Formats: sequence, C-alpha cells, structure tokens
Amino acid sequence: MDQPARFVISCTRAPQRVGQLRRISAAHLRLWGVESAVDTASLLISELVTNAIRYGETEDINFSVSYWCGEVRVEVADGTPGRPEVKGPTAEEESGRGMLIVDALAENWGTSEDGTLTWCTIAVPEPLTPKSGFWCEWRQDDDRLLAHAAIPTPDRAIRWARIQMRVIASAIDTSLAGHVWDWLSEGWREPAQALKSGHDFTLPLSAGPYNFVWHARPVRFVPVVGGSPAPHLAEEPEWD
Repeated sequence: MDQPARFVISCTRAPQRVGQLRRISAAHLRLWGVESAVDTASLLISELVTNAIRYGETEDINFSVSYWCGEVRVEVADGTPGRPEVKGPTAEEESGRGMLIVDALAENWGTSEDGTLTWCTIAVPEPLTPKSGFWCEWRQDDDRLLAHAAIPTPDRAIRWARIQMRVIASAIDTSLAGHVWDWLSEGWREPAQALKSGHDFTLPLSAGPYNFVWHARPVRFVPVVGGSPAPHLAEEPEWD
C-alpha cells in the first residue's frame, strides 16, 4: 500500500452510530487487508464513539479510521475540550471503564491540543513476504558442515562460495593453497548458470587428501527476527 488508506465521516450524535461506525470500519479494515485488527478496532471504536455521543457538545461527531505503515488509527472529534480520564471503577459500578479499555488495548492514545478530538492507534504487523534466495553450504566429504549462509542472488552465492573456500584453503596444508587458489578462478560458470535457472548445484573440490563439497539450492525465505542461522534476507550481505 503506497498511500494511506482512510475513511472519514461526519454523523449525528445518536446511539445507533456506535454499531454503524463499528461495522463500516470493520468492512474497510478487511478491504485494506488488515483483518487481524478488526476485533481490537471494533472495541476501541465502540468506547470512543460512545464517549463522544454521551459527552459531546456539538450536534455532530467527526470520525475517521486510517491505515498506514503497519498502524491503524481511529479519531473521534466531539467538540468537547479536555482529555478523557482513565478511571478505575469499582466492581459495583456499571460504567466508567471506557478509557480504561482504550488504555489497555491501544498501542497509544491521546487528544488534540484543544481536547476536542481523541485518537488511538493499533499496531498491525506487516504481512510476511517470502523472499527468493539461495541456501549455500560448504561441507567436508564426511558431511561435516564448514560454513553456511542465506544469499539473495546467484552471483553473490558464487562470490560467497569463493571467499569461504579461500578461508578453508588458508587452514589446510600451505603446499596445497596455490592449487586451490588457481581452481577458485575457474569452474564457476556452470554452477552460476544452474542457480540462475533455478536448479540446485553440487560442486566437489579435491585438494590433495582433502575433499570438500559446495552445495547451493534455491529457497524461499520468510523474514523473521532472530534465529541461528538467521533464516532471512533482510539485507544483501557485503564482503568487499
């Protein structure tokens, strides 16, 4: 969604407006693809609109609900100056819990400078969008994992493989390092073409008594926070 989505209406202060605005707002939230916010938004709308109808000082109330950058915002203007109070009614009291509910459910809430408009926000997680990439591994011939990484493009997968092989070469017999270095400059055209075509590729390497295998496969990564190894491609890695 490149632009904020917003629904605005002005209506009379009548009790039936609570249910009407709740239903219309729910329909808009579903249209905007944020159905997960419908239940919470409905409760917050009920409380704010009820307060506006009960305590407003103008004939009409102005109402809006909007969605932008992972946040739903509800605004109700009733012409009454002052900030609503969050009260803690006793169990015997039948009312007075409206702003207590808003304070508990909203991500944030407040009023305009003159106090005639009350707003609240709901945080909505952005939809998880899988990203295409490649899972790459270097292993010894006994299947012991030496290095692994999530890489976004075929060219970077090849680059990562060559850099990791240099690291591996530096750890083995120095007399074999030159052979490995020469090999690193050749033999990558075929795996690069395979990855660009969306195919797996396994590339063995022998250096004296040492045998290694590089394997890469196309995958779809789901962005998440944390994890080891991190199963996401938030940013393209740099090795320069």
